[in-house]
Amino acid sequence: MTDATSDAPYQAPFMTPADLAERARGLREDAGLTQRDLADKIECSTSTISKAENFHEGDGMIGARITIIETLADEIVEGPLYR
Repeated sequence: MTDATSDAPYQAPFMTPADLAERARGLREDAGLTQRDLADKIECSTSTISKAENFHEGDGMIGARITIIETLADEIVEGPLYR
């Protein structure tokens, strides 16, 4: 028996902006942080955290969501990850 290799090119997973918002909220909650705690940690307002966690089409919060995810997951979010 031989090891089969896939000829398909690697495709990075993608997330919608709504997925990013859900991930940001989930990471904060899993870390046991309040929105205030997280805002202090990344030096922004609690309203920014709230807006980042509550997706609305065209809200312009992609950067904040990525910052939250990168801070709490200790990983780099590379694009294009969302559509």
